[in-house]
Amino acid sequence: MKRKSLYFICLVSLFSFTSHVQAKEVYYVNQNNVEFTKEEYDFISYMFWDGAQNQMSLNDYDDFVNSNIMNGELDSQIYYDLPLTRSTSIEDANRTLKIVKSCSSNCFISVTLTWKNSPTVRSYDVMGAYLSGTSLVNTPTTSITASGTTTTYRDIKNDTNGFGVSMKLPTYGTSMVINQSFRVNKGGTVYASYQHAMKSISLANSKNYTISRNGYGGVFQFSGTALTTYDRMNGVNISV
Repeated sequence: MKRKSLYFICLVSLFSFTSHVQAKEVYYVNQNNVEFTKEEYDFISYMFWDGAQNQMSLNDYDDFVNSNIMNGELDSQIYYDLPLTRSTSIEDANRTLKIVKSCSSNCFISVTLTWKNSPTVRSYDVMGAYLSGTSLVNTPTTSITASGTTTTYRDIKNDTNGFGVSMKLPTYGTSMVINQSFRVNKGGTVYASYQHAMKSISLANSKNYTISRNGYGGVFQFSGTALTTYDRMNGVNISV
């Protein structure tokens, strides 16, 4: 009887070990040797952009898995906007602006601006959000990835109804992608905007704005020299 029990225990242990080993079917391995399943790879492309996987370290991957955002309720809106206009279009766009949410007890928001053509002017662009009926849960993270190099910006201008971040576009590289991620409480609407500087502007002047639904992209009410510097790109919004 004891020998049969021992055999059963060993068999169960072997089965459990085998199941654990086979639980993750590797679909993609990035430059940092981080392994992704196809589900993880596709989700990251959806939530951020296709190629964001290459920038992730093992710590980034662990944080992503532990965040549990893959198990949230998903929704997204993508708008295409030609520079220097207010109209939206999917034709001959130089960039795309996308907002995605994944909600559980609160909502993880990801706003991504992808340049399809390299911008000529590389000064201080501004990205941020107007929050209606909701509020921030954590500090937003804003980053620019260009030619495989990622720079993170933490100089946040907070207001009672939202926030903005000024970021100097790097002089190097192509395939530029800007992402801003943050969590908000459920209920209300998040309005997000990316404003590109059409001429050189200082960091101080790039912050000449208040957060307003009537501002550029439904977020930035510029004043002073900033009023004629930014391109008035349409914003995006999503209900949370």
